Amino acid sequence: MDKLVNLLYFSATGTTARVVQAIGEGLGSTVRECDISHPYSRQDLSFGRQDLVVAGVPVYGGRVPDFLVDYLARVKGDQTLAVCVVVYGNRDYDDALLELKDTMEGNGFLVIGAGAFIGEHSYTRLVGTGRPDRQDLEQGRQFGRRLRQKLAAINPGQEVPLAVKGDFPYKERTPKIPAIPVIGADCLECGMCAESCPMQAINWKNFHDISEGKCILCCRCVKICPVQAVSVDHEKLDRIRQTLIAQCSQVRREPELFI
Repeated sequence: MDKLVNLLYFSATGTTARVVQAIGEGLGSTVRECDISHPYSRQDLSFGRQDLVVAGVPVYGGRVPDFLVDYLARVKGDQTLAVCVVVYGNRDYDDALLELKDTMEGNGFLVIGAGAFIGEHSYTRLVGTGRPDRQDLEQGRQFGRRLRQKLAAINPGQEVPLAVKGDFPYKERTPKIPAIPVIGADCLECGMCAESCPMQAINWKNFHDISEGKCILCCRCVKICPVQAVSVDHEKLDRIRQTLIAQCSQVRREPELFI
């Protein structure tokens, strides 16, 4: 395989990154990482026929986050082979994988493989706890090896139709919860939350000033805080957490792969 493998991913809490990187390991080729988890890294990109793009995004309410759909519209291919990957919190990925595939194919990519993997839910550590785990990542590497075999059999410019799970029209987007993280009294003023926020929603001069309009409730600030001084509490969000724990914490969903 003489393709340059490009790992293109948004990963607020690191789960999508780990999955995509495992697939890259399985492909067994030189890889270039394009981490678009921060606004300054979301540059307009274009890829050619010598490239293979593994595009990974998280699932928000069964869909690709709308700001990522807008960004991916600026990522262009030229009959560029691609693999679509979504990571969800052990509930369901609904139409997200189909939406990602449709978005990539609409921009000049030929999707030859796709997968839905599980990551620890951003709202609670009790759902999808510790995932992707060792077993998930090994499945990612095996998926990469299978993709490598498929690539060897594809002729330049050849279209390889691929069906994935999902429906169109896509499910309606879940209304945004009117909640933002709260910085507690234990805050060390270290700035890790502001530095790592993928939407630049946290004010560098006053960490307690968080923009509700920019915040996407990815909970990166909650998980990265070294003293657990950040929390997100809201009546509606608390109900969602309890429902997720009750319905999704006891069943282990497994990756679904399409190739």
